[in-house]
Amino acid sequence: MNKDSSNRCSRCGRYVATTDKFCSECGMFLQDAFIDRRLVLAWENERDGHGKEARRELERILDDDPAHVLANHMLGNLFFHEGAMEVAIRHYRRAVETAPNFVVGHYDLGVAWYAMGYMPKAIEEFQRCLEIDPHYNTAHYRLALALFHAGRLEEALRHFEQSVILTPDFHMAHYHMGVIYERLGDFVAADAAFERSLAEDVGEVSSLYHQALIRRAQGNEAAAEECLKRAQQLSQARAEVATAR
Repeated sequence: MNKDSSNRCSRCGRYVATTDKFCSECGMFLQDAFIDRRLVLAWENERDGHGKEARRELERILDDDPAHVLANHMLGNLFFHEGAMEVAIRHYRRAVETAPNFVVGHYDLGVAWYAMGYMPKAIEEFQRCLEIDPHYNTAHYRLALALFHAGRLEEALRHFEQSVILTPDFHMAHYHMGVIYERLGDFVAADAAFERSLAEDVGEVSSLYHQALIRRAQGNEAAAEECLKRAQQLSQARAEVATAR
């Protein structure tokens, strides 16, 4: 079966055959093209920056079908981007309660819990993502971040490692691995991880500062000063670029 957008249940997002009358995941009647048009209208309004109109259309869909998975998920995304995390979480939870295997719903719910600082709940949702799809790279990364903030460093390291196995150039994962190795006292592994992260601007300055600390701990003050000098030069260059804009 060709898994394109035309072959997805509009309620739970499950891939279905074009001949199916009902979705085997959530029981949705699949021939209701009117619902699809309303979802597209809401999506177009959101895309064009008309959040109120998008919300109004999604709320109308939910008035008719409170358990509609995609409408709940889309509305959750709207509230998330507005910073209304508790409301976003409520809609994400409704989505995954109706469709327990809706992996994107679990992922976004995990991100919302993470944004609110509830690491145990975030961890639970990202773990659920990986039960559904063990190769979901960003779920490994997000789970690792949540585990890191929960103080579970060795577990976090395993998922950062899995993340870079799936995507070797995931430079921020290398950066976080460097931080963990450094905290665990493995300076050789930490230095190698920070070196890998230097390929991406996001990690450059911080990685150089960490490398300076490692050089200093190893008794190589000259190398530490060189790392700090490079970091300061990069910081100054970025400040100049930002000022010019």
